[in-house]
Amino acid sequence: MMKLILTEAALEDLRSVRTYTLEHWGTQQEELYLNSLWEKFEAIRTEPARYRLRNDLFPGCRAAAQGKHVILFRTTQDSLEIVRVLHASMDFKRHLEAMRRIDRCCAAGAAPADWRSPIVDF
Repeated sequence: MMKLILTEAALEDLRSVRTYTLEHWGTQQEELYLNSLWEKFEAIRTEPARYRLRNDLFPGCRAAAQGKHVILFRTTQDSLEIVRVLHASMDFKRHLEAMRRIDRCCAAGAAPADWRSPIVDF
């Protein structure tokens, strides 16, 4: 199975989703929504070619919708890199341009735990 990698920007996106959902919808919805995003990451890992190619955003970019968000990712032979997790209403190109380096990333297993709900253990 492909190794899952999250960019620093994707981690920050998930922190923002967590904060917003907790503030507006509560702990239960925050847990459900973040779980749905992680389930989508796993679905993408299983069949990444199934999702729409978006080379207009960056080379090899694919997009997968989940809830109100769009997961922008790319794959290599042995890894799935989640580049951004953006709200569907956002200007994707603007948010991608704001990233200093799209290739700066960290392994999902080494990601800081502070973006997650203390209740949910991914």
